Amino acid sequence: MTSSSPSVEAAEDDFSVKMSVKHIRVAVIGNVDAGKSTLIGTLKSGILDNGRGQSRLLITKHKHEIDTGRTSTMTTHLIGYDEDGSVIQTLTNPNLAATARVQLKSDADIAAEADNLVSLVDLAGHEKYLKTTIHGISSGMIDYALVLVNANHGPNHMTRHHISLAVAFGIPIIVVLTKTDSCPSHSLKSTKDEIANIVRSSGVQKRPYQIKKMADATIVMEKMHALVPIVSISSVSGDGLDLLHSLLSVLPKRRRHQNKIGRNFEFLIDGVYNITGVGLVVGGFVNAGKAGVGDTVFVGPLNDGSYLKTAIKSAQISRTSVKSVISGNVAGLSLALSKDQRKMIRKGMAVLETPIPATRTFEAEMVVIKGSGVDGTTIKVGYNTMAHILHIKQNVKVEKIELIDDSQTMLDSEDEIVVRPGNRAKITFRFMKRKEFIRPGMRMLFRDGHVRGVGVISATVEEKEDDVVAMMKSMLKE
Repeated sequence: MTSSSPSVEAAEDDFSVKMSVKHIRVAVIGNVDAGKSTLIGTLKSGILDNGRGQSRLLITKHKHEIDTGRTSTMTTHLIGYDEDGSVIQTLTNPNLAATARVQLKSDADIAAEADNLVSLVDLAGHEKYLKTTIHGISSGMIDYALVLVNANHGPNHMTRHHISLAVAFGIPIIVVLTKTDSCPSHSLKSTKDEIANIVRSSGVQKRPYQIKKMADATIVMEKMHALVPIVSISSVSGDGLDLLHSLLSVLPKRRRHQNKIGRNFEFLIDGVYNITGVGLVVGGFVNAGKAGVGDTVFVGPLNDGSYLKTAIKSAQISRTSVKSVISGNVAGLSLALSKDQRKMIRKGMAVLETPIPATRTFEAEMVVIKGSGVDGTTIKVGYNTMAHILHIKQNVKVEKIELIDDSQTMLDSEDEIVVRPGNRAKITFRFMKRKEFIRPGMRMLFRDGHVRGVGVISATVEEKEDDVVAMMKSMLKE
C-alpha cells in the first residue's frame, strides 16, 4: 500500500494500470424481449445469431436462464479493441464458428492482447428482477449504459424506468434499436420517434443523434453529456454491428479512478467465494488507493462495527494474477482468514488500509423521483425503504426531514413534514440491521418496488450511546 502519489505510469504492475486506465464498464439494459444477451454474445464472439437465440448460449451459464431465455443475474463479458479500434478476435478456432464446438478466448487472453477494453455488464430486463438490475447499476461503477429497445415493439414502461435509473446515477446512455432485420420501416420510424420524445423529455433533457456512419462515432464521443447516440442493429443480419463496435471502441473513460491512487486503499466487496485450495476470495471494486500481495489490511465492518485484521495472499484481475491492484480495478483478493472468520465476511463490506468507524445514521441530500402516471408516494418520518449505496444494500428508516428547495413546506394531518415527487430534501436515514462503511460523497438511491429517490450522502452522524446500552456496559466493567 502507498500513501504517496506516484504517477500511474510508474506503477509497478502494468496490467493493473491498463485495466484501470483503458477499461470502461458498460451496462446493457432494456426490456425482456430486446435481445440483450444475444447482442452481447454476437459482439463478443463475432458469430451472428440464427434468430432463435444461438448467440446468447455462448455467454449464458445458468440452466434456468437457457430454458426461459430470461437473464436473472448480473454477468460481465470482456471485449477488447486494438489501437486501430478493431475488435480482438475471441474465437480460439475461427474455423469452428459454424459448429457447436465454439470456444472463446479467456478474459485473461483478451485483456493481454487488447489496447482498449470494454466490459459489457448484462443485466436483467424482466420487472421481476428489477432489484437485481438496480443493484447492478448502483454497485457496478458503470461508465455508460446501452439501452436496448426492440424496434418492432418500441419502448415500454420498463424501458422508461431503465432510462430513468441511468439518468438518476448520471450515466450517459446509448440507445440501441435491435431486431431491425424483421422490422417494417413504418414501425422503425415510429420507434425512433418515441425514443426521441423520451430523450428530449424533462427527465432526460438531451438530444437524440443517429449514428449512420463511422465518422459519427467520433463526433459524439466528446458530447455524451448532451447527446444520446441511437444505433440501429440486427444480431441476425449483422447490420449496424460495425457502427456499434466503432462507438464502443472510442468511448472515453468517464470515471477517473486512477486519480485516486494516492488515497488510502479502499476495496468495496460485492462477492464472497470460498474456493477449494485457495480459501476465501472477495470480489469487488478498488475505489481508491493501491495494495499489493502481502500487505496488511482490515476487512469489515462486522455486525458489531469492528474490523478483522488480515493480509492479502493473492490478487487477480480478469483471471490474471497480479502483484498489486490500484484504484479503478475490478479484482478478486484472497484473504488470510481462519475458518470461523470466513463465516463473518459478507457482501457490502470493505477492505481498507486503516479501519474507519462504521456508521448507522447518516444524512443525504435527496430528490424524490416523479414516476410515470399517477404517483402518490409520500415520504415522512418513520418511512421504511431499501437503500442502495454503491455495493451496500440494506433497509433504512427515515429519522428526520428538512426541505431544501423553494417549494412550500408540505404538512400532513399530524403537522409532520412530508416529501412528495419532485421535492428536494435533506433526509436523515438510519440503517435497520447493522452499521456500514459509508462516507460523504457516495451516491445512493432508495426504492420500494420502483426507485423513489436518488441523491448523495452529505454527512455521517455520530450516535450517542443509548442510556440502557451505557448502563449495561458499566455493569459489565464492574
